Amino acid sequence: MFQILREQDVDVLRQGVLRVLERVGFNIDNREILQALKSAGAKVDFDEHTVRFPQSMTETFVAGVQGEDKQEWAAKIAAMGENAKTVLSGWVPYEKTPDLRAPYPPHLFHQLATFYYDDEKQEKRKGNREDYIQLIRFGDMLHPEDGSGHSLNLTEVPSDVEPLEAALCQLEYSHRPRGVYVHDVRQIDYLLEIEEIFGIDDPYWHWMANICPNSPMKLDKTVAERFVHMIRGGRYPAKLAAMPVSGVNMPVTTGGASVIIAAEFLALWMAARAIEPGVPLTGLIVSGTMDMHGGQVSFGAHDALRCRLASAEFLRAWTGIAVSPSIGEWTPASRTGMFAALEKAQAAMTVAAFTGHHPEIGLGHLDSGLTISPVQFLIERELTDSLRFFEHRPMDEASLGLESIEAVGFGLDSNYMEEDHTISHLRQESWMPEFYGRNGWTPEEDQAVKDKALAKVKELVAAHRKPDGREDQLAAAKAVVARAKRELGAH
Repeated sequence: MFQILREQDVDVLRQGVLRVLERVGFNIDNREILQALKSAGAKVDFDEHTVRFPQSMTETFVAGVQGEDKQEWAAKIAAMGENAKTVLSGWVPYEKTPDLRAPYPPHLFHQLATFYYDDEKQEKRKGNREDYIQLIRFGDMLHPEDGSGHSLNLTEVPSDVEPLEAALCQLEYSHRPRGVYVHDVRQIDYLLEIEEIFGIDDPYWHWMANICPNSPMKLDKTVAERFVHMIRGGRYPAKLAAMPVSGVNMPVTTGGASVIIAAEFLALWMAARAIEPGVPLTGLIVSGTMDMHGGQVSFGAHDALRCRLASAEFLRAWTGIAVSPSIGEWTPASRTGMFAALEKAQAAMTVAAFTGHHPEIGLGHLDSGLTISPVQFLIERELTDSLRFFEHRPMDEASLGLESIEAVGFGLDSNYMEEDHTISHLRQESWMPEFYGRNGWTPEEDQAVKDKALAKVKELVAAHRKPDGREDQLAAAKAVVARAKRELGAH
């Protein structure tokens, strides 16, 4: 694996984090967290919602987590089953192997794009109910074993009840509804009622969103309440996510940005352990940089990747905690096609080079994650699946084809196209994508790829049929959502 940092850099960054946490501290709009941190030794101002961490407190915490058995953490995360895939983009980070393992094929579990790309018209729009239903139908047919989850395409729905309306859509149209992405703990009781109506016994069906600090160094009321609920529930690791932008809400330098990201993670990890001492600690870094020429934020540019990789490397070196520097997603491509997929593949390969773990390439997003395209999803799913060709394959005498080598000899009278060995191994040894173009990018080839993928999307959606026999349950669930709208003040 390559490295960004040198040994002496780690100590410089460590001193920076200790200073920031002691002098600046963290702003948390939640009394329970503040009280827990005060009991753990932090200096707390309840009126100002601020907490400062003495250097000795932080160093004691770091020394403690350094000595913990991370395999036990990995086991707790793995116990989440298939839901563990989304904690760190499929990465249980303490598993070590010298072999490349292909990422799991991406599926439409929970994705956060609020815009929908109409692949037939080749234009994007704010997502709506019909777009979300289209995604459910598409995912239900493409990967029935994984089902369909939440998409934030219901932009016409008030945010207070958006997950509840998304749940209704899934339960009406998906044969395997995967649940919803909860951002406000007030939504959970209503979701539990809906789960009971449908006999859903999955503690992750109401999926707790990652905890993103409001950089720099603060946590708002809604996110803090979700953090407490998540930690006290005992089912999740303390999973944090960082999405600050260099030069905007963190320093423009890689070192300064790493200090902010690490300080935010350390502060909230200490808070998590003050509430629940044994909780595993994880994180996902998706920080970005700004193009100073045009003002656009990029999460996949080389300077952004450098910052994410450096921050993850520093945290691993100092604390022993492995965090993910993200996947290939959230590049600025705004049009579908092979170029967008290759832009993400470059980012994913860079992460692989510096971590030893190859993340998935993409989830079908455009515009740095703002827009979802079914056509792009198909292209990137297929490209991600192609990574299995880099997995180790056992070598045996039959695979060598020694008899064919002897028969062809110097190739003066025959070639391997005529050999039975080639015919018998061709399909398993050759990459034959359904959509992706193998022969290089041209405008014509790119359009052909998109046309084939669009035809497949239409075929899958047209073949979908709604589940039968849920009418009474849906009526009861709709009554729950109607009550939630009244009680939560959603209009």
